[in-house]
Amino acid sequence: MESTPKYEMYERTLLVGGYTDEDENEFMDSMEELKRLAESCYLDVVGMISQKLRSINASTYYGKGKIKEIKQYVEEQEIEIVVLNDNVSPVQMRNIQEIVGCDVIDRHTLILDIFSRRAKTKEAMLQVEIAQLKYLLPRIHIMLSNLNERLGKRGLGEAAEELSRRRIENEIIKKERELEKIVQVRKLQRRKRKKNEVPVVALVGYTNAGKSTLLNAMIDYTGGDAEKKVYTDDRLFATLETTTREIERSPHKKFLVTDTVGFVSRLPHGLVKAFRSTLEEVTEADLILHVIDLYNPHFERQKKVTLEVLKDIGVEDVSIIPVYNKMDRVKEPLSYDGIHISAKTKEGFDRLFDEIERKLFPDYQTARLFIPFHAGNIYHELKKAAYIIEEEYQDTGYRLLVELNKIQYERYKQYIQTSL
Repeated sequence: MESTPKYEMYERTLLVGGYTDEDENEFMDSMEELKRLAESCYLDVVGMISQKLRSINASTYYGKGKIKEIKQYVEEQEIEIVVLNDNVSPVQMRNIQEIVGCDVIDRHTLILDIFSRRAKTKEAMLQVEIAQLKYLLPRIHIMLSNLNERLGKRGLGEAAEELSRRRIENEIIKKERELEKIVQVRKLQRRKRKKNEVPVVALVGYTNAGKSTLLNAMIDYTGGDAEKKVYTDDRLFATLETTTREIERSPHKKFLVTDTVGFVSRLPHGLVKAFRSTLEEVTEADLILHVIDLYNPHFERQKKVTLEVLKDIGVEDVSIIPVYNKMDRVKEPLSYDGIHISAKTKEGFDRLFDEIERKLFPDYQTARLFIPFHAGNIYHELKKAAYIIEEEYQDTGYRLLVELNKIQYERYKQYIQTSL
């Protein structure tokens, strides 16, 4: 069942939005983001129309004069689709569409369409389809509002609407059951990771902040397998798949990094709910890296949106490190509480990894040890179980610089000369 349309590429598009006195600056940011969303959906944005709203028109949301202006623009510029930035009701959208004479969609529908295009795995496709169907369900009445007139009998129209509603509800139940099976497999994988005591780091942030690029750079930085790199693209929601990779800068300190779906302002609640199983990877992580695009002029608002979504999905008691990305593109030095990096040049990666390891492995200490030759078995134990940073052969034994966890520190305490 096709629940939201996939629009043709490069259709001539008009963006429309309303704002109030107190949110004009945020509105302009939102309209610019709407333009990027439309372009990510391959729509050809040829114009924008905005209105300062003093009151909401119950019939068309925007004022009569503004609707007339939109209609005129549509006719003169041969607009094929109008995209609304506002959360209008199904009735208001139908009325606007009838007046302006072309397809009208809202921001919610546009984001659903982008997610539908980007979804590649079975899990992502099911999540998007469920969100689409739930979005469609309350709009059935509007879509079939003219059916009674065409049929000429009230009962038949009501029967058709009830049948359509039931079909959609059954389809939602079916897809949710399919998704739950995948969710159970994911939970089993998480339990296995917990059992193996491998800590998990989740990358979160606004869409296009550079999360996937950062994951690839971390693989490079630690000499990992290049074939493990993930897909990247300079587009909003370039990928929806949750990807996990093992990272190991130093022996015995390996951890998993999970790349998650990006967030966006006014992300449809239905999508957040549908992707909750994927986002559970964030709630159960041992550490979160909040990736922030420092080059984006609206990064403060994007930070706020991401933190709000994290709160909405139930992230509690998980340490969060703000990671300010794209330092290579920032001309003036900026100071914010967090780690400043460039995923492109790997600037700041030493500090980033130091902080990750400090958070994930708090019990580790660096110590200088001296192991006499007669205790060679201890030396071989350390070679297998600990990370030896430096070693030097002396006349009577081995002088080592070693990273030790809490248990190892106590076990080899008699050989420790100094702790660093």
